Amino acid sequence: MKRNAMDVIGTAIRLGPVFLLAHGTLGNAQAPGSRTPGVADAKPGDIRVMVTAAIRTPLEAVRAKAEQAVGHRLAIEYGSARGNLKEEILKGQMFDVALLLPDVNEELAKAGRIRPEVSHIARVDVAIGLRGDSTPDLSTPGAVKKAMLGAKALRWSDTGAALLTVNKILDTLGIREAIQAQHAMPRDVALGPGEYEINIYPLSEILANKNVRNTGPVIKDLQVPSTITAVISKNTPDIASAETLIKFLQGPTMDPFLTESGMKR
Repeated sequence: MKRNAMDVIGTAIRLGPVFLLAHGTLGNAQAPGSRTPGVADAKPGDIRVMVTAAIRTPLEAVRAKAEQAVGHRLAIEYGSARGNLKEEILKGQMFDVALLLPDVNEELAKAGRIRPEVSHIARVDVAIGLRGDSTPDLSTPGAVKKAMLGAKALRWSDTGAALLTVNKILDTLGIREAIQAQHAMPRDVALGPGEYEINIYPLSEILANKNVRNTGPVIKDLQVPSTITAVISKNTPDIASAETLIKFLQGPTMDPFLTESGMKR
């Protein structure tokens, strides 16, 4: 369906399978010297795709079939929709298709960087992943507040897909100032008996991370699901291939992999 449109993060995002954190990575990068090409590495004929990390796992699962459908190799760069991806596009980075977020699309449209059509790809709830041997109650707003204040460390990407949920949690519970020190804790901080770390990310990223325990989506009272949309660059030289890719991503081949990643249409 189409309608009118009116996660420090930089080149390291192009290193292997990473998932964004405000102070590091949620998953594991590839070994040093190993990297997957980003849009800046695209060769003539490649379709350049800039993608929020929230949908990385299902997209990689269908990548080969997507290339067959489009008839071109895909040069994909994963990152933070509100962070490095948006900034690179605004600075003039050439691309063909971008899988981003509605508010990012609005900025890019105002800057004249994308075509007006926006295509829905998927939506995903924001979830909580725990690290440590303690499991706090997360079933009510009051319980979430107590758990947040009692955590040794709190992690989310300040430019990531979960940001609207994070803001709702902090503002609704009135704890934005109180948790600053916990959010600033270094990555992989040591946890003692009874201590825990809370990670707030799209469910798709929590499920892909083997270092945290998935506790499920943030409760409805504090939840703002992330909607992932596809847009086409205003300067793409191959509109037909861009449209073919988007149509493929909206088709049934993608569905089971979205489901496995906790995503919905």
